[in-house]
Amino acid sequence: MIKAQIYDVFCNETAKGNPCSVVELDEWASDELLLQITHKQNQPVTSFIVQSSGSFYIRWFTLDGEINLCGHGSLGAGAALISKYQVREITLNSQYGQVVVSEKNGSYKIIMPMWLPKNCSLPLDISGLISPPIETFSTRDLVLVLDSEDEVINFKPDFSQLEKITDFHALIITAKKSEDSYVLRYFAPKIGILEDLATGSA
Repeated sequence: MIKAQIYDVFCNETAKGNPCSVVELDEWASDELLLQITHKQNQPVTSFIVQSSGSFYIRWFTLDGEINLCGHGSLGAGAALISKYQVREITLNSQYGQVVVSEKNGSYKIIMPMWLPKNCSLPLDISGLISPPIETFSTRDLVLVLDSEDEVINFKPDFSQLEKITDFHALIITAKKSEDSYVLRYFAPKIGILEDLATGSA
C-alpha cells in the first residue's frame, strides 16, 4: 500500500495555498508507475521521497511528467519528514541540487539551488501579448520585469501562445511592489501548470 499526504503549502488554512502530495517510497519505481501514482493523487505536484543510506532523495511529478525542481513540493516533503522523524532540518537530494527545509516555532524555511541569470531577448511568439518589459533575462525560466504591479496583475495570458515557449521551463512576469517586495506570476503550460498558485522555485 502506498501512503500519501496532501499539504497546502504557503498558507496556514485548509484548502488554500498551493497543494502538493507527498509520497514516501521504499525504493524508486519506474517513471511510468510514478506518473500513474501522480494521476491518482490528482494534485498540481506530487513529491516522491526515497531514503537510502541515511539520506533522502526527492523527485517531483506533475500530471504531464517529471519536472526539474519544485519549491512548494519540496517544502511539503520537508514538512512531512520533519514531522515524521521529529527533527528540525531535512536535506533533500535531487539531480538538480540539494534542498534544505528547516522548522522553527511552527514556521518553515527553505533553501534551494540558485539559478544564474543570463541575458536574452523577448521571444517573438509572446511579444504581442504583453507591454514591453523593462528587463528580460532567463534562468531555468524566462523572466520579464514589467514597469508596474498593475501590469502584472492585469496580464491576461494566451496559453496557446505561451505553449510555444519551448526553450524555457516557464514564464515569469514580475514587477517591483515596494522597496523590499515584488509581485510575481508564474506560467508553466509546458509542464501542465497553466498558472502556479504560488511558486517557491522561481
